[in-house]
Amino acid sequence: MQRVNLLLPLFLALCFTSAITQELSLESKIQQADQLWKSNQLSQAIQHYQSIIEKDSIPKEYQSLIYLRLAQAQFAVKDFKNCRSTLSKIKTLAVLPPHHQLIMEELTKKLQGIPLIKHTPVPSNKKAVASFYIASTPNNIKENGPANNIFQSFEYALEAASKKLQNPNLPEGPIEIVFSEASYSQDRPIRLSAQNSGTKKNPVIIRAESGKKIKISGGQALRSWKREVNPDILALLPRESSSKVWVADLKESNVNGIDSLVFGGFSSQRSASGGPTFNTFPVPELFSDGIPQPMARWPNDRDTTVALKDFKSSRAFRWASEQDVWLHGYWFYLWADAYEKLSGISLKDSTVIIAPPVNNYGFAKSKWHVVNALSELDSPGEWCISIARGKIWYLPKNDIKPERIILSMRGTAIQAENCDYLTVNGLDLEYIRGDGMIFKNCSHLIVTNCSVKNTSGLGIKIAGGKAHLVHSCIIESMGRGGIDISAGDKLALVSSGSIIENCKISDLSRIDRTYTPAIVLEGDGIKVRHCFFGNIPSSGIRLEGNDMLVELNAFKKCVIESDDQGAIDVWGNPLYRGNIIRWNFFQDIGIPNLHMAAGVRLDDAISGFGIYENLFQRSSNNHFGGIQIHGGKDNFLEGNIFIDCHAAFSQSAWGDKRWQESINSKEHPMYKAMHTTNWQSDFWQRRYPALKQLLSDPDRNYTIDNVVINAESLFLRKSQRFQTLNNQLLKTADHLKSAVDFKPYLVPWHPVPVDEIGPY
Repeated sequence: MQRVNLLLPLFLALCFTSAITQELSLESKIQQADQLWKSNQLSQAIQHYQSIIEKDSIPKEYQSLIYLRLAQAQFAVKDFKNCRSTLSKIKTLAVLPPHHQLIMEELTKKLQGIPLIKHTPVPSNKKAVASFYIASTPNNIKENGPANNIFQSFEYALEAASKKLQNPNLPEGPIEIVFSEASYSQDRPIRLSAQNSGTKKNPVIIRAESGKKIKISGGQALRSWKREVNPDILALLPRESSSKVWVADLKESNVNGIDSLVFGGFSSQRSASGGPTFNTFPVPELFSDGIPQPMARWPNDRDTTVALKDFKSSRAFRWASEQDVWLHGYWFYLWADAYEKLSGISLKDSTVIIAPPVNNYGFAKSKWHVVNALSELDSPGEWCISIARGKIWYLPKNDIKPERIILSMRGTAIQAENCDYLTVNGLDLEYIRGDGMIFKNCSHLIVTNCSVKNTSGLGIKIAGGKAHLVHSCIIESMGRGGIDISAGDKLALVSSGSIIENCKISDLSRIDRTYTPAIVLEGDGIKVRHCFFGNIPSSGIRLEGNDMLVELNAFKKCVIESDDQGAIDVWGNPLYRGNIIRWNFFQDIGIPNLHMAAGVRLDDAISGFGIYENLFQRSSNNHFGGIQIHGGKDNFLEGNIFIDCHAAFSQSAWGDKRWQESINSKEHPMYKAMHTTNWQSDFWQRRYPALKQLLSDPDRNYTIDNVVINAESLFLRKSQRFQTLNNQLLKTADHLKSAVDFKPYLVPWHPVPVDEIGPY
């Protein structure tokens, strides 16, 4: 028995060496065929690919790769008959990664003459059955409308439209509610419910007048400003700015409804919601000439890194004399921020006292700063609010212009629940205190040509329902994130059919700095296409679910503050399967040499992703490559191009022990995921065959056909189980500025549509 134990490691080593030799041989044969294709010798290339299939024992994980090469080459020479035959064989292979299945399906459509959809069309409805206009006077309506269909408020127009929908004899066509003036004063949210639902035959459309947009503002100009002369306040203010501070009384400015100032943040216990997203607090903000003004803070342009328990300063006693002072910080981890309410100062040791509840991770030597301290109102543009006094103090940069100073005071502009077949078109929302639009259980929803900006919460929140289309929207200058969508059933694997397309989402997370990305995707079957995401402290996309397609998007300057994140970030559930990330351009992700940041980060056992034909430029930092995998398996990283990344790939391998511990520990999120999902059923394992080996062979992933330019290394921390095939390391002096500049490095079998990346 002892002899067998001694021989076993030798036997395994010989098997591993044999596998490496086989793959090297396979790699050289693929390269020979590829070179023939690049030289336009397609017939010879086809023969070589056929020879590999017929004569070589190809590892099952690479079989579909060779078959697809052959089918693509056959299609290129218009040998459609053999191309169909090759594709039919792919369906019978033991391993078919999700991205290969998608390539196969799209090539099949080409053979059938079915054009691939490049741009999702916004449905163009037929002529309206009825139009109800919102205008202060009939003269303000530019479109032709009957005089009896003019209303001075949205509520009256909605009531009339709902009554019209009750007519069973309506002809086919939409019911419209049309804003006819340039702006609409919003005293309370626009609310819709099931009784306002449209139907497939008669959808409901809320829109601006043709060719125009309607501004809906939740803000109010503060016109009643005076120089601060109260000696008690002047005593609190910094000496250098006390003579320059202005004060506005909220009652005198007719501002009502702001009765508290509460902050949260990702790791705050105030924010906990039990899902991938967390609560929005309706924080008021001040704007001058459309630019958000910072709350009075210390330090002004950085964070202090002294642990709270060690912080002792005379200025803290000034903070303690105020009632609405908060501390914002990365208290333990640099990926988890939170706000803490200042309670007072300890008489025993002069340290800061924090009011409960405190954040989820505790305190260490952290990055933090003080927020909304009147005693720190010393930098031009800063402001401060006191809820108890009902006043705002402001230190303007220039002469004060009351009509241009706006306070966000009213909450969500549009709230719809159980309202189907609804279209919102041409609305510009701004100065909202909270989230811009919220849709709960609304199916067949279309939000198009809208914008949300200068808002303290999210832009658009969609919870439940199916068949959503968010198209050609702009979301920018936000206190939190862009779009939060939960659609489809990730347990029953029912696709939502939802699409987010041609949107620009940037300049986010002004208040809550982490886990407030441009888009949160939760559920099943959501597509994100042709979007731009930029200037974000943390991630561009947070993905939580199955069968998602993220393609043709541009990510620029994401993860510019947070640590241990990716421009696309996924975490904690090995059952998130069927997800494909392709044809995206990642540029300037992270902070060089400071934090860990990647273009795509698969964290804590994320498995089964297809990440292929993406472009990465300066998108790896510190211990991360352009793609980082932490504990996951069955991921295929194929046909990507990396330039000026210090490494293309990085792996934090778990090994068998940690994998088993994570699965079996009731405290680990993996345990919960695997015990609330019927992943061992025939239904799930037919959908994702790799799940049959879920509990074995961890850390086995695949890098294939990647081109890596100007990198220090291909890999960081590569385990023996990480398989590589046909990757190239190159050097160039070329200076690339855009996705189009990657064209010289493209190959026919990885035809990245670089001209189509981003909004159109």
